[in-house]
Formats: sequence, structure tokens, C-alpha cells
Amino acid sequence: MLFGVEKLESEICKLRGLLRMLHEDQPDVLEDVFEFHVGSLISHASPESHGHIRACAQEMLMAIQALPRHADEATQDFSLMHGIAARPS
Repeated sequence: MLFGVEKLESEICKLRGLLRMLHEDQPDVLEDVFEFHVGSLISHASPESHGHIRACAQEMLMAIQALPRHADEATQDFSLMHGIAARPS
């Protein structure tokens, strides 16, 4: 089933959001997820669109990877008993 232009644009917007999230939280899987989703988009597009989709997607990936990662600025402390030292029983 081939996607129409509007559906492809919608899927690309979703991919952009996913990549931004992964860039922040799980950068180690970003490129694998990118390749999977771009491959899926290409498989649902007409053959004459494949090169254009791949080029635009690559630009998007490079732009997202160039963004600063806010997760690096401060690590989250999820301690339930913050400030209480563990005491041996």
C-alpha cells in the first residue's frame, strides 16, 4: 500500500519527534530506529520518491544529532530516600 503525500508528511513528523526523544534519552539506538523507520517509509512510497525521502531523512537526522542534549546537563536523581544513608541492620 502506497502512502499519499499527506500521510508521508505525517509519518515524517512523527519520526522527527521520535528521533528528538531518542536523541535526548537513548542516543545509542537513534540510528537503528532511524534506518528502520526510513526503510518503512520508503517501502510505502513510490519508487521515484525513494531518493528524495532518503535525502530529506538524512538531513533531518544530521540536524537532530547536531542539537545539544539536555539530558547531559544534569542527571536526574530518582532516589526515594534522598539524603538518608543506608544503615546496616
